[in-house]
Amino acid sequence: MKRTILGAAILAASVAAQASEYQYYGTIGAAHTDNEVSVDHFGDHIKHSYTNELSLGYMHSDDLALELSVVIPSIIQGDERADVEQFRFNSLYFMSDDALKPYLTAAIGFEDMSTANGGVSNALLSLGAGVQYDSTERLFARAEVRYDDMVNEYPEHTNYVIELGYRFGATGAAATAAVAAAASNMTDEPVKATEAPAEKAAEQVATEIKAAPTAAGIKPASALTDADNDGIADSIDKCNDSAKNSMVDSQGCDLIKSAEALLRFPLNQAGMPAKVQNYLDQIAANAKADPSLKIVVEGHADETGSDEFNQFISLERAKTVGNYLIARGVSKDAIEMKGLSDAEPVADNSTDAGRAQNRRVELTVK
Repeated sequence: MKRTILGAAILAASVAAQASEYQYYGTIGAAHTDNEVSVDHFGDHIKHSYTNELSLGYMHSDDLALELSVVIPSIIQGDERADVEQFRFNSLYFMSDDALKPYLTAAIGFEDMSTANGGVSNALLSLGAGVQYDSTERLFARAEVRYDDMVNEYPEHTNYVIELGYRFGATGAAATAAVAAAASNMTDEPVKATEAPAEKAAEQVATEIKAAPTAAGIKPASALTDADNDGIADSIDKCNDSAKNSMVDSQGCDLIKSAEALLRFPLNQAGMPAKVQNYLDQIAANAKADPSLKIVVEGHADETGSDEFNQFISLERAKTVGNYLIARGVSKDAIEMKGLSDAEPVADNSTDAGRAQNRRVELTVK
C-alpha cells in the first residue's frame, strides 16, 4: 500500500513540475507623468505628476503576459501637483525571446485624478511600448512609454516608466528535486542526499509495482510504465524515445538537446542566451549527482570574422556555458571548454539563417 501511494506521489510531483516555470511575477516601478498631451487645461505647476506602480503578472505563453496594476501618487510628489491613481488590466506582447526583448502593451482600467481644486474619475484606455531586460531567470527590468486616455474626460497622460520585476515559481531542476523528496518521504528507509537521483528512484518504484502480483496472479497495469527506461513515466513522457539513463527533464526530453537548441548566439556576441539557464541548471544537478561525468563544452562561430576573432569568440561562448555550470556547483575538473572557430559548420554559411545556426555551443557528456 505504501509503495502504491509512493507511485502516486512521484507521478503527482512530476506533473506539478510541468506547470511551474516562473509563470508568475511581480513588478515595482516609478513613473514621470506628463498630464498634457493635446489640450492645454492645466497650470504649469501641475502639468507633471510622479507615480509609483505595483503589478502582479502571469505569463500566459512565452510571448504574452497578463497583468493587474495599481498606480498611486509618489511619495516624492509635492502637494501642488495632480494626484493620479489607477487600476489597470494590462496585456504585454513580447517580440523576442532574447534577454533584451521589446514589447507592446495595451490596457483598460479606471483612473481618478485630483488636485486641490477638485478631480475627475472615469474609465481608462492605454497603449504603450517598452523594452525588457532579463538579467537572470528571476530578475528583470523594464523601460516603458505609455499613453493613457480617460475616455470621457479631458485628462490624458504620457507616462515614462521604469520597473524592476521578480519571477516566482520553481525551475525544472527544483521540480525534479520535489520528485526525489516525495520518494524520500514515503519509503520505509530514509534516502541519503548522495543516493541516486529522482529518475532512478522513479524507475525502481515502477519496476517494483510491475513485479507485484494481484490476487489472481496477474500483474496490474502501472501508471508509471516507462517504455524507454529514462526514469519518466509514459503518462507524462513527451519524448518517449530517450536513450536509457540519458539526462532528461521532468517531461522526459533530452536535456542536452533542449539546451543546445537554445545555445545560439547573435553575431559577435557570447552572452548567455535567454531561457537556457533552466536546462543548464538541470544538467549541473545531474553532473553533481554523478561525479564521474565529464562535460565537454564546444563553442562555434560562423565564417564572417577573421580566423583570430572566430577562435576568440567561439572560446568565449564555450566559457559562458562552462563557467555557468561551474558556478552551479559542477567541479572544474569535470568541465572541458573548447573553441572550434568556424571549423565545424552545421548549416550553410552563405545565408543568414545558416550562419545563425553555426553560432552555437554544443555539449557532450562522457
